[in-house]
Amino acid sequence: MKLNLTPKIVRNRGRWRITAIAAGVLGMGWVSLPAIAVQFSDGTVQFAGVPRLGKVSTTDNQAYAWGATYLFTLQVPEDASEPLGRVVLRQEEGLDAVEFNLGRTYAYLNGDRTQTTAVESINPKPDTLELRFNPPISPGSTVTIGLRPYSNPRTGGVYLFGVTTAPAGDKVRDQFIGYGRLQFYDRSFWHRF
Repeated sequence: MKLNLTPKIVRNRGRWRITAIAAGVLGMGWVSLPAIAVQFSDGTVQFAGVPRLGKVSTTDNQAYAWGATYLFTLQVPEDASEPLGRVVLRQEEGLDAVEFNLGRTYAYLNGDRTQTTAVESINPKPDTLELRFNPPISPGSTVTIGLRPYSNPRTGGVYLFGVTTAPAGDKVRDQFIGYGRLQFYDRSFWHRF
């Protein structure tokens, strides 16, 4: 079978239309190219593909409960171009301030609790928690962060945590990726049933 690879012009109801058959369309699949980092003129780097906030949950949603763990899952896309180096969580809404036991923070990769990764947590401001990964989380990975509060808030309601991410490195641009929402219920609510 012989293919005609030259473009031809065909008249169609008074309109001209150009049709062409390209050799690459017939036999070639998509070519995967590596993502190129976004770097600004001052040397600042940011993600090409921004990490996404996935599931946010708690192991116990009763107000003032002890022993709960808050889980934040983030997906670092293949096209991120840079590894995830830092996550900042800031409590934006909720009647009580949530205090975390920084020494009990943990992280694991790709949904596998046995595949742990080192995470350092610091508390630069009363309502802010900063997490640093060592080594950074590579593109194409999912990381779940486990945070242990000393106790759940005393007052039930919706608690929102703003989530900001940054690539690994010193001169990077932070990118806000959304709000993690946790709902807590007062003890009196549970005793009604």
